[in-house]
Amino acid sequence: ATVQRALLHQGVLLPDTFTMSMTGANTYWSRNFPPASGASPPAANISATLNACGPALSTHAWNGDLTLCAVCPNNNEVHLYKVSGNGSKWDRQCILKDHTQLVSSLSWAPNSNKLLSVSHDRNAFVWEQKGASWEPVLVVLRLNRAALCGTWSQSEAKFAIGSGAKAVCVCYYEPDNNWWISKHIKKKHASSVTGVAWHPNNVMLATCSSDNKCRIYSAFVKGVDDPGHLNSTLAGVDGFGEVLLEINTATGWGNSVSWSPSGASLVFVSQDSCLHYVCGMSGTATGCQKPVSTVYLSTMPYAAVLFLSENTIIAAGYDCSPVMFEADSSGVFKPTKILSAADSGVSPKRASQFNAAFDMFRVQSEQGQSSADGSAVGFLGPHKNTITCIKQMDAKQFSTSALDGKVVVWKL
Repeated sequence: ATVQRALLHQGVLLPDTFTMSMTGANTYWSRNFPPASGASPPAANISATLNACGPALSTHAWNGDLTLCAVCPNNNEVHLYKVSGNGSKWDRQCILKDHTQLVSSLSWAPNSNKLLSVSHDRNAFVWEQKGASWEPVLVVLRLNRAALCGTWSQSEAKFAIGSGAKAVCVCYYEPDNNWWISKHIKKKHASSVTGVAWHPNNVMLATCSSDNKCRIYSAFVKGVDDPGHLNSTLAGVDGFGEVLLEINTATGWGNSVSWSPSGASLVFVSQDSCLHYVCGMSGTATGCQKPVSTVYLSTMPYAAVLFLSENTIIAAGYDCSPVMFEADSSGVFKPTKILSAADSGVSPKRASQFNAAFDMFRVQSEQGQSSADGSAVGFLGPHKNTITCIKQMDAKQFSTSALDGKVVVWKL
């Protein structure tokens, strides 16, 4: 049986934006697109600012006070922008060019103001501001394949980098040599590690990889982390790199993983158009063993996911519009809102006759939609290409970057 849901909460595009269907014990959610007539979605209490930073963006990151934004224009460079005027003014300050191949991930430590850049050249740098310039500090990764993703721990004493070498590098600073050295987690990963996320306790690390699995590891580093974790958080765990939980519900490779702010829940998205989550974890090795829930979607896959709050998940990817998932009273996450152009205040421009025809062809071929006036109704938000990165700014604000070269700041 199919149940039509009129999701008329704030920010929903149209009635029946999602259709729910039941097949056995599984619940499937299908996204409905606007009619060909191009009807406008209702207004919502969501605003956004938009900045075009290049032809395409592979990733971005913000500093602690949100006055600087680092972006990679889908090449080996990192561009630093000063953001002012409540997000309306973006001035490029400098370009960091030490990488030789694509910069795949950026992560900015908010308190120490250190910027981590990760690249396909198998290297990573920690950038520190020295006066008006930024100086790189070497990271010894010891990888023979590309570095794909990276993120700081909440303590900012270490960071994790996933790679195409079926390994995760957990890196920490060695002051005697003025470099960051790494310990490798190699257990279980049968393919590239595409996403990493630190638990708030700084000693549990979640990964997702192209072997279709999501895992939680012990990432305690002697001499860096509090030894008390060995008798509490990691009691009964043999040592560094031990698997605490393995999630094997996905049938496609993992794209992104995220912890909730408290660390009680974990979410990851996979290429089979599914969102998987675990709730009720206690933040200890034994408390990870909780059932996995899956949201099945008939949309294109999500490439990035973020736990914005304990009850709110933001996911985005190949559909080019962020989707909000919210937990109901029983703790079940469901898609409730699609953030759109009406939410951002960005008005679509009329294209030339050729571009309009091309957009109509692309929408027809990719999303099965057509428009009587030749406009591309398949793109519902400011982004016109795959969203590759989501970054949290505060409890009610996040940003997205995409292959259309834009950074969009969403204020809920």
